[in-house]
Amino acid sequence: MSDSQSDQVDSILGHIAATIGDPSAWHNWPGGWPGDIETALVDSIYSARATYYGKSERGIYSRVIAWRDARVRTTYSLNALTSDIDAAGIDNWAASFGNRQLSPGRSASSEGGPSKAAAIRESSQTLLSSGIDVAEDITLANAKSVWKALQAVSGVGYATANYFLMLLGSPGVKPDRMIHRFLTDATGRTFTNAEAERILFAVANRLAVEPHDLDHAIWSYESKRARGSHPPD
Repeated sequence: MSDSQSDQVDSILGHIAATIGDPSAWHNWPGGWPGDIETALVDSIYSARATYYGKSERGIYSRVIAWRDARVRTTYSLNALTSDIDAAGIDNWAASFGNRQLSPGRSASSEGGPSKAAAIRESSQTLLSSGIDVAEDITLANAKSVWKALQAVSGVGYATANYFLMLLGSPGVKPDRMIHRFLTDATGRTFTNAEAERILFAVANRLAVEPHDLDHAIWSYESKRARGSHPPD
């Protein structure tokens, strides 16, 4: 680790101590959706720049849970997800899910339109074309190629692709706007996504915690701060 990065890690550790506190007091990472590739894809895309835990079932998490619980199948595949979307039509599927949000950065001319539902449909088909259908098809050997394939889809970026793999159980962090805000406040500088990922892994190593637990603690703090409320005691 360079002297510069070591100084940044020290600054971030100081900011952690002053904001989210000792890891023993953090709320645990919920754990994602290991084995359920459909829910991992839907959750990762719908959660981008959206309210995740909202009141009156308006948040993405409640919509994901309701949709997940309504499925009649017990084995999960991208082929089944794609078939469901195609049978209903993208807009009707989005309506039944309960959210017609547009996907940040997705062009109106993209396949199926600019909605997050369309991004899910295209992502599902892209992965199927790469030989990925069920969660078990993703391994340590091909995770990087899966990550790259997802980012080729309009509206799916670095953080969303990371989050998809995290939700399936891969170690990682999601360098979204909340994470970047925390790092900038801690260090006074901005980071690329790749830099943010590397520095968070270094911080997690110093704290002897899992990267996803650190990511979740930062995200929880920044989300509450963005809503004008205080972080948990």
